Amino acid sequence: MDWTKQAQHDFQNMPAEGSDLVMSARTELITAEDPYFRGIDADASLPHWMTVRPLASTSPGGPHIVDLAGGRGWLIYTFIRRHADPQIVVTEAFWARRLRHRNVCSADGFRSVFGDPLQHRTSD
Repeated sequence: MDWTKQAQHDFQNMPAEGSDLVMSARTELITAEDPYFRGIDADASLPHWMTVRPLASTSPGGPHIVDLAGGRGWLIYTFIRRHADPQIVVTEAFWARRLRHRNVCSADGFRSVFGDPLQHRTSD
């Protein structure tokens, strides 16, 4: 499996939970008879956290996307079928980091984000 420079950079900067799933998905792709998983239920043998589909439904032989962990991350790749040396090239690797958010459930948290809903504002 080859990587574009940007995809390799993004992969190397992923947190461990993302890079572990990417490496597991890599194993599934490079050992598959058809890395595009064409046909009805062709991807049924894949782990539950991984789905494969064409990036564009109008181009089933073009780039494909591997959705990881319900869309939390993905790989976009192309597959070049060659007799001697088949090649998979990852063009994009993404993993969404968990967001740290402020607690807006409390009244004070709500006011700090949205202002006091009971206080009427007058225009100057």
